[in-house]
Amino acid sequence: MDGEKIVTIKMADLKGIVAEAIKGMDLPQIAALKAEIDTVNKRAIFPASEGDLLESSTKSIIDTSFFTKQYASVPFGGARVDGDLMGARLRSGGGPFLKLSPAMEKFADVLRCRGRIEKLMEKGINVAEYNRALMEAEKKTATPLTTTDVGALVPTEYLATVVEFATAQSQILPKVWRIPMTTMTMKIPKLVQAAGSYFGGVMLYHPDEGGLKTKDKPSYDSLTFTAKKLIGLIALTDELIMDSSINIINYVTGIFVRAFQYQIEYEIIQGTGLNGQMLGILNDPAINFVSRQTVGTVKYDDLINLESALDENFQNLTFLSRRATVNTLRKQKDTVGQPVYHDGLTTFLGSAMSPQLLGYPIIKTRNCPALGVQGDLILGDLGFYIWALRQDMTIDTSRDVLFFYDETAIRFVMREDGAPGVSIAFSVLDNVPES
Repeated sequence: MDGEKIVTIKMADLKGIVAEAIKGMDLPQIAALKAEIDTVNKRAIFPASEGDLLESSTKSIIDTSFFTKQYASVPFGGARVDGDLMGARLRSGGGPFLKLSPAMEKFADVLRCRGRIEKLMEKGINVAEYNRALMEAEKKTATPLTTTDVGALVPTEYLATVVEFATAQSQILPKVWRIPMTTMTMKIPKLVQAAGSYFGGVMLYHPDEGGLKTKDKPSYDSLTFTAKKLIGLIALTDELIMDSSINIINYVTGIFVRAFQYQIEYEIIQGTGLNGQMLGILNDPAINFVSRQTVGTVKYDDLINLESALDENFQNLTFLSRRATVNTLRKQKDTVGQPVYHDGLTTFLGSAMSPQLLGYPIIKTRNCPALGVQGDLILGDLGFYIWALRQDMTIDTSRDVLFFYDETAIRFVMREDGAPGVSIAFSVLDNVPES
């Protein structure tokens, strides 16, 4: 209204205001007010609950561990959960709740009605039809249920998870040189270098006194990166999204994120540079290819030769290989009888070291070729592989494109390119034996 001043009340001041307001009230009134506030809060969090059934449940449908795991430091203070703040967050965010399947939801309604037919009818539950539906679902078992079975009304509940063996998060991607692209095509100047020639061919000399000076300048080349699209697309039916015992969209998103990481790691190692792929280490013709000692296997001398092929300026080296290749080296000893492969060593500070070959860490990945194939053992400084990103992964959903099929399309897109920035920073074990 005109002339009135609007006052903003902060949550921190609300407790004092309420305390002041109830000073004149007697104890029964205060108790009734608190009970009413509790009831309002419960209804906001549990809108489908009925009376005392809310408090008689032995397991809350709220996953309170969410708050202690995600907000351990702020604002809940470690494992302690602030009930008022948690309730406010639940009311505003709608979760997180432990979701029951539709069959179990109906079973819960049956329990809430305590088996009273009139209550079931009010909720629109036809016990006979419900029981027949459950029996149909159980007919695939060896001993189908009958109407006299005690468990006839209890539906089968499926575990809210999916069996899969997870792929390891990439240890390679954090080590490469990640460069953002501001346009579709990017050129990076590159100093022309080679082992023993580091400064673009510039010459230093000692002239005679008063002699003519010679001008010189370093030689440059360039690396060109063009953003190429990597895409994933999936369609989920409305029924699958609604009825799945897990959050199917979150699960599918996790699958695609891991698949993108796996594909990018593969292209860093074995990408052809054609058909939208990045140029991988193994397909760069300027890489140091090192002949192996024995066809079809790896030897200790192969490790020495791989390291010897690299310039001394490359110190932050990492081996890449498959598990079977590494296990072949685990059975071998060096020239003084010490194991070639070291695992589980500890430093003088007591912390564990990563697996080592020749003192360098080794990353085991399925994206390396198999034992005996060119590239089954790679040594190099991954920081000199350039991963150029024009568009990091974006996730879009649409119900329009598949509207007539009652499906939701989910699209995952990334635009990128990549190539070894300094080819001589890598050495690869060839499949050709040493002559």
